[in-house]
Parts: sequence; structure tokens; C-alpha cells
Amino acid sequence: MTKPSATHQPSPATTERKARLRRELRANRDALAASDRLAAARSIEARLAYLPQVEAASVVHCYVGIGNEVATEQLIRGMLERRQRVLAPRVKGQGELEHLEVTDTDALVSGPRGLRQPDITEATPVDLREVDAIFVPGLAFDRHGFRLGYGGGYYDRTLEELRGHARAIVVGLAFDQQLVDELPREAHDQPVDVLVTETQMIWTSAE
Repeated sequence: MTKPSATHQPSPATTERKARLRRELRANRDALAASDRLAAARSIEARLAYLPQVEAASVVHCYVGIGNEVATEQLIRGMLERRQRVLAPRVKGQGELEHLEVTDTDALVSGPRGLRQPDITEATPVDLREVDAIFVPGLAFDRHGFRLGYGGGYYDRTLEELRGHARAIVVGLAFDQQLVDELPREAHDQPVDVLVTETQMIWTSAE
């Protein structure tokens, strides 16, 4: 599996603006009541059924939601029941993920920063070239498809690598409160193709 070699050095102004947005948007998301987050996650899962690219996908890469992110474990279980292969990320190193197959959400283990991830002793990495669809999280998304992550660059690198090998559909999952008109962006930022919230499905300008 190749590793992107591109490097970037954001400007101090962009770094500060992103840090401020992360604080503000995390607070907005975290203000949602737990019951509202759960109901929204179920609505998002239902909307995904209307994406033929996801329904037809043989291999789906899906993050495992933690904290106040859009929950995905029920979504993963549904895909497994439909006999789709599901991959989930595991933190391998600084800014680097590997992608392991999930066969049972109960077998996920604790990782860095409270992440739930596949157990490397029970699963082997899968090449991203096999992926047909990928679900990605974020603190915020704009209507052009760009996302604001947590600052580690994990998904930008993953999406860059994925797009170097295959044309998988990239789906951002978010609550309505996480949508903004426009986010600051840098050359390395990787957009999603479609955003799915509890009330909207937005095909972005990236598509």
C-alpha cells in the first residue's frame, strides 16, 4: 500500500481559524441531546438506503463513531447482515491509518483517543483498492464537500490514497448542526462526494 508523499504547511492564519472553528463547532455538536443524536443517526442510516452506490457496494469502509459523532455501529451491523464486507480504520502511527475487516462489532477494541477499532490480532489489513464506498466523520462539512476534521490529517491522507487507486464514493455523515456554508481549505484537503444528515442528502460540487 502506497503512502502519499505530499507535505503541507498551513499558514498561521488558517491554522488559527481552523482551531477556532473546531472549538465552536464541537460545542454546537456536543450541545445536542443524546436522544436527539440517536434519532438523527437512525434517520441518516435510513437515508443511506437511497444511495444506490452504497447499496451496490461489495466493500464499505466505515469509521466507528465515538463520543458525540454520528453513531455507526448499527449501520455496520446492518451492512454485515446484508453480506457486505466492512472495513474500519485502525490508528497505525502518527497521521496514518490501516484498514481492517470487521466481522463483529462486539470484537472492536479500545484504541488511541477512545477510538473503537478492529483488533490487529484478529484481523488483517485490506488494500484500499477493494473499497467501493467510504463513510467519513468530521466536526463540520461545507456545501462544497470539504470537511473540518480533528487536526490529525488521517482521513485526508486516506482519501488521497483511495482516489489514487479507485473511484469509490465518499460519503460524509453529519448532523444538520455540523453543516456550514464554507470552510477554510488547503491544497491537501479532500472533499466528499455527498453529505448525508438527518434531513438532507447533498451532492457536492466535488461530484
